[in-house]
Amino acid sequence: MLKGQIKEVEAIINDIISRDESTINAASAHILSSGGKRIRPYFVLLSGSFGQEREAELIKTAAALEIVHMASLVHDDYIDNSSKRRGKDAIHEVWDGQTAVRTGHYLLASALQLISDIDNPDFHHYFSDIILEVCYGEFDQLSDRYDAAVSLTDYLRRINRKTAVLIEASCKLGAMSTGSDAKTVFHLARFGHFMGMSYQIIDDILDYTSSEAVLGKPVGSDIRNGHVTLPLMYAASDADVRKMLSLLSPDQPDDYFNQLIERVNIRGIEPAAAISRKYAEKAAYHLLKLPDTDDRRQMEKLLVKMTKRIF
Repeated sequence: MLKGQIKEVEAIINDIISRDESTINAASAHILSSGGKRIRPYFVLLSGSFGQEREAELIKTAAALEIVHMASLVHDDYIDNSSKRRGKDAIHEVWDGQTAVRTGHYLLASALQLISDIDNPDFHHYFSDIILEVCYGEFDQLSDRYDAAVSLTDYLRRINRKTAVLIEASCKLGAMSTGSDAKTVFHLARFGHFMGMSYQIIDDILDYTSSEAVLGKPVGSDIRNGHVTLPLMYAASDADVRKMLSLLSPDQPDDYFNQLIERVNIRGIEPAAAISRKYAEKAAYHLLKLPDTDDRRQMEKLLVKMTKRIF
């Protein structure tokens, strides 16, 4: 059943980006064709199983949140001047920056239109809050670039807005759209938040430890784009790393970044992984507060799969 519902979500997204032959639709199709795990739709659908049977609203919610996610990727790539997205050229590389900005705006507007007929004011208030948080996250990412003194609090707020807020929303809105009780909505939302935090920290670790073939972008893209993440923060307990970090700028040569990446791999990976594990444990705790169903067990499997990529 879940695979069939995911196909329905894909069909809705394809319909939205195929409404005409404009550049914006072509650019939207381009970001969709870059792939993705469809994590958010999966969690919308699974979370919705704890409420009443309202499949039409559930499918729309899943598609809308995936479209918001797509919009955030387009904007993030342009803000970071990242040339690749999952191994494919970014929209601003294929077209230009203006097209990337307009495409992101179009996708956000399409997501809002898609769920406009859902008759639940609380649902819409929360959905609009989520879009604001995603936008704030983009501002955070821009303002923090090449800031060697970014604090742990700033980092955690940034990854919450960048990743966790949409995964939390997937779980919460899935439950809300099928009329789940308040207790169920609370535990699903907490599960999504903690899992999203764990997941993003792992992504930040893999940016240092994986390969370009797996990442679809150069190793160390975060620090090359001026983003100080948790592994580097822990590596900065070393005085030499702190000295290097004080010189962080976009004008540094490749050798500077390569040395920094090497030192992070020595000192920063395991402490950051330990924090990711703590978030994963908190996510698992909230899952156990939900009824023992096949869908809960599927969520447990997804939690393990998503948060065990480096362990």
